[in-house]
Amino acid sequence: MSFSKCIFVLVFVSIVFSGCSSVPRDVLATIDGTPLSVSDYEEMFLRTRLNRPHNDEEKREFLTTLTDFRVKVAEAERLGLQNDPDFIQEVKEYRDNLALSFLYEQRLAEPALRTLYDRRLEEIKIQQLVVKWAPGEGPDADTSMTWEKARVVESIIKASGLPFDSLVTLYSDDGGKARTRGVIGWIIAGTTFPWLDDMIYDLQPGQVTPHPLRTVFGYHFFKVLDRKPARQRLRPAQILYRLDLEQRNDTTAGVAFLGALRDSIQQGLATFEELAMRHSQDTVSGPIGGDLGWMTRGTNIEANFEDALLNLQVGEVSRVVRTPFGLHLIKMLAEEAPEPLEKQKDHLRRIYRNERFATDFLHFTTQLRRQYNYAINANVVERLLGRIDSSHSTSTPGWDKALTREDRAAYLLRTDIGPVTVDEAVAFIKSEPTVQMRRFTAAVLDTVALMLADRRLALHESRDFENSIPEFRRLLQEYRSTALITRLEEREVWNAIQPGEEEMQAWWRERKSEFTLPPRVKIAEIFTHTEKMSMIFRDSLYAGYDFGYLASRYTQRPGYFRNNGEWDFMDYNQNELARTAAGMAVGQIAGPIPFEGGFSLIKVLDKHDAREQTWEEARSSVIGMYKSERAAARRAEWVRELRARHQVVEYPGNLDAAFPPVKMEN
Repeated sequence: MSFSKCIFVLVFVSIVFSGCSSVPRDVLATIDGTPLSVSDYEEMFLRTRLNRPHNDEEKREFLTTLTDFRVKVAEAERLGLQNDPDFIQEVKEYRDNLALSFLYEQRLAEPALRTLYDRRLEEIKIQQLVVKWAPGEGPDADTSMTWEKARVVESIIKASGLPFDSLVTLYSDDGGKARTRGVIGWIIAGTTFPWLDDMIYDLQPGQVTPHPLRTVFGYHFFKVLDRKPARQRLRPAQILYRLDLEQRNDTTAGVAFLGALRDSIQQGLATFEELAMRHSQDTVSGPIGGDLGWMTRGTNIEANFEDALLNLQVGEVSRVVRTPFGLHLIKMLAEEAPEPLEKQKDHLRRIYRNERFATDFLHFTTQLRRQYNYAINANVVERLLGRIDSSHSTSTPGWDKALTREDRAAYLLRTDIGPVTVDEAVAFIKSEPTVQMRRFTAAVLDTVALMLADRRLALHESRDFENSIPEFRRLLQEYRSTALITRLEEREVWNAIQPGEEEMQAWWRERKSEFTLPPRVKIAEIFTHTEKMSMIFRDSLYAGYDFGYLASRYTQRPGYFRNNGEWDFMDYNQNELARTAAGMAVGQIAGPIPFEGGFSLIKVLDKHDAREQTWEEARSSVIGMYKSERAAARRAEWVRELRARHQVVEYPGNLDAAFPPVKMEN
């Protein structure tokens, strides 16, 4: 009997007789005598598959998968792969990057998300007085004149006792103040400037911001007019009228048409839902009565549409609203209370990342530098600038050759947790993409020192994460195990498969029919952004103009004018142009075809029928498929060997203890 067959018999016997063994009910398998418990099994199942198993077969299959995973880890450690320097460095890099993510989430994001959530439970109505930039001044230039004017206005606000309405009339540079009196309306945290949220959410109705807010428009003072519970979860319906931009009078016609529908609804002659099904030009919501589903305020809702929606109560229908999509009648179908924080976290995190994270990160790193007494060594910076060729950049090969051993050993910066040497900085400069192609200056070296210090100090703050954060410890351990298995399989499976060219060709010849090219078509295109221009070019083609000439002069698809608008060969189903061309003859012209926000005229240049691929065409696909097939067979045999070597015993009879049936309450 061969060795592999012997191993198979041993494994089979061990599994068969495992059902007769007296083991605790909460043990599903042992590997080298180490038990796999029901609780470990259930935890890993839910974490990787997200739901409970659907049947016993799925439970048994996952037991085999999990056991194989642990066997491979045990084998990798038996071979000492965990001691490989490259592996140690890989895990360290993962650990550091994971730690920074946890640190910023813990110290910055989590508190900010809670604050943002709490604020968004209310919306605030505000009024503004704006001091716009004086001529020649602006957010990126000198602002002394505007600032002095803002300070004068600030003193008047605090001392005059005049109503804010009067102050807006007298001093605001807002061109629409006569109409609006500076009233902006209702806002909710996360939809304006973060610094405005910080100011107004600490104020009560009637209070004015204590100092001006600087924006790209100038300096602003705000008064809180009112506060109320926020409306966040809304369910609107719409009747959409799409505008024909080529017809000037279409807006008037559309307003009249929707106005008539609104009158019918108000008079009880028809329901909103009936009219939406009959007249809405939204092909998705129209057939279901215009229902747009639940929407959360501030999540990609068009501004005019959202403003109109927020002015409606449940059951009300808006007047005609115009957006870039056309004209709308909107009905408020329902409203829900805000979702809990956990359900909103993804959305709130996007707001935070876009609006506030960069500022919070800067404040956090600045605080760490002060806490750990960061200091750059100016003498070393001066010495480096004297050594390095001034014509070199950070991307010039060999730029560091002029540095001596003493230079490299010198400290570029110091902190309370230790210094950073020039040699470490050199390695960082060569590997960090954001500092490439820079001339060597004191500012560049200062930036490098700050980046090194910020990372070093942040990692120091995370030094106890393995002990204090179970989730961090788990993710790190899982990455380590997966990385070990990847290296082990590379060594034992993939490196064991080295097929020759003749071997793969023979395999391909037996399966040539599986490697085919579908029917393909080659076209030239004239692309324009307006249908009117496309019609003009079509008429020119009918008048005898050469398609390639017009494409080379007028196509508006970037880069395609250089090759007369020609596309590469495409499968018939690749896009709308290919599908149209599939039904045309070579030399035939068609269009305009609405496509990718514009209009296309196409000419069929060539067509190829479906055919088998040549060896050269199929080679890359064959290599991947052949090696995968061989690897699957090799892996199955190898895993059987591992199971015998590590004395795997499974107890599938104990799977009844895992995920017991959920008892239904009466």
